[in-house]
Amino acid sequence: MSVSGIEIRPATEADLDAEYEVFRAAIGDLYRRHSFEPPSPPPEAFAAQQAHLLRHDAERSLVAEERGRVVAFAAALVRLDAWFLASLFVLPDYQGAGLGRRLLDGVWGDGYARRLTLTDAIQLVSNGLYAGRGLIPATPMLHLGGRVERVDPADLEPSEPDAAAIAELDRAAYGFDRARDHEHWSRFARPTVWRRERRPVAYAYAWPHGRIGPLAAVDGPAAGAALRAELARLRGTPAEVVAPGSSAEVVAAALAAGLRFTRPPGLLLLSAGLAPPRGLAISGYSLL
Repeated sequence: MSVSGIEIRPATEADLDAEYEVFRAAIGDLYRRHSFEPPSPPPEAFAAQQAHLLRHDAERSLVAEERGRVVAFAAALVRLDAWFLASLFVLPDYQGAGLGRRLLDGVWGDGYARRLTLTDAIQLVSNGLYAGRGLIPATPMLHLGGRVERVDPADLEPSEPDAAAIAELDRAAYGFDRARDHEHWSRFARPTVWRRERRPVAYAYAWPHGRIGPLAAVDGPAAGAALRAELARLRGTPAEVVAPGSSAEVVAAALAAGLRFTRPPGLLLLSAGLAPPRGLAISGYSLL
């Protein structure tokens, strides 16, 4: 299909319902072609994330429109010198004609030292597009879930959120500030700063439906201990966590608690010179 007559313009909150339908159609087509059940987040959760991006990164939130119909969208966020592609989805009938490339051009920008994104491993075309921009698969993103059966003890003490401690942990785990995003996460999930001998070594968000993340720590062992501490609170109930394979202690803690792999792995793509994270679990693919 030709995309010459399609307008690319800034996204607005009025586009959120249409973006959700584009997302569902695109991800549904991809997953069903590989005989997997597609992810289906509630529309309100999708809208909250995209609205957060519009509030803080509106200049990097775009839609593609044909005769008043939204057929694709893209969004990116910038935190200090880091650029993260949060979303890029195109309706199936409009794929393969360069529309995704045009949207990526629109949200790309210049001058960022670090670039990263999250994709599904089965998105072969998109992953090729990103690789051409220097975003290379660095580690799998593993989805684990199930009933918490057993938890090894963690030598950590819970404490109330502290902005300075959280900022220090973000620098250790991400390498950049996430203060704007904590405003969003804390609206929906319960944050805990985990300490060892009074020193903050990790934080974690626990969601009402059992998701744990984001979880950020000073190193891999502290991240694993923080996940064990969070899972101990959920013993006998369902939990889920999404973590990069490079955060080996997080993955090991989830498996030891009885969680199992629940969907095809994703990929964390990084620009040259960036090391995969060792002490991290994410909130989701749109905000990392």
